[in-house]
Amino acid sequence: MVKRCTAFAVAFLLAATTVMSQMGTGRVTGTIKDPQGKPIAGAKITATNPESERAIEGTTDKDGKWALLGFRSGNYEFTFTADGYAPQAYTNNIKQMNRNPAMDVTLEPLQMGQSGGGAGGKLQEANQLLEQKQYPEALAKYEELLAAEPTLYQIYYNIGTAQREMGEFEKAAASFQKVLDQEATNTSALIALGDVYVAQGKLDQAVTYFEKAIGQTTDEVIPFNVAEIYFNQGNTAKALEYYQTAATRKPDWPEPHLKMGYAYLNAGNMDAAIAAFEQVVAVAPDSPQAQLAQAALSSLKK
Repeated sequence: MVKRCTAFAVAFLLAATTVMSQMGTGRVTGTIKDPQGKPIAGAKITATNPESERAIEGTTDKDGKWALLGFRSGNYEFTFTADGYAPQAYTNNIKQMNRNPAMDVTLEPLQMGQSGGGAGGKLQEANQLLEQKQYPEALAKYEELLAAEPTLYQIYYNIGTAQREMGEFEKAAASFQKVLDQEATNTSALIALGDVYVAQGKLDQAVTYFEKAIGQTTDEVIPFNVAEIYFNQGNTAKALEYYQTAATRKPDWPEPHLKMGYAYLNAGNMDAAIAAFEQVVAVAPDSPQAQLAQAALSSLKK
């Protein structure tokens, strides 16, 4: 079964309160630059956890670099603002203990007559409708905003999200592709487009986009999803490659080790299968996966 993984959704949550007692140990770094690659000093970064409403804030240095500390594991809304530039926002799943991928952002200069604050207010209103599952109303707001500020191509991500939830998969794919047309390595759009193709049963096309995203993130779920697709298609070699990637990224996750054991069984490599099943028991002895691994080991060692 392919697990759903969506990251970096365009969203604006502009007001939050920092709660110091809830500080974690996670760290996120990145850069903010203009379209010519010049660093933007003094840009503001705000990371908000929608569930706890806690916020972490910071600013860029003269080289456009920034670092935020104090994250607990969970989804955070990151907003990036600077005077004279159109704001941007993404949702990212942050790990408290693992290394988080850098977030490198490009801010577009505001055109004559544009207002960063106005854009943020309209986006916040549209995102609230999206969160409330009022998809047609959210789409109308996003399209209104795009008509006024067409350079904010990132909004197509949220448009695609609404369309996907409405079951309009072809339209959703087209919207996510519009993000990729402007930013070919946008990880969230690559994953979202892959998700759409999975929903349509177009697994070969889904894998193409998931594989492009794998090298841009340290997330373990994406390679696991790709491995599951290859395994179900009977491509054991490719399945093993991506199960191994998932296991390397999260060594204490028993699921990829268990699936490697099954894949090795399919390939007729009993020694490797036994090693994989033993690894399941070693990393998570009390897990349901360990029970399955123990059953397999009992049969293999008879």
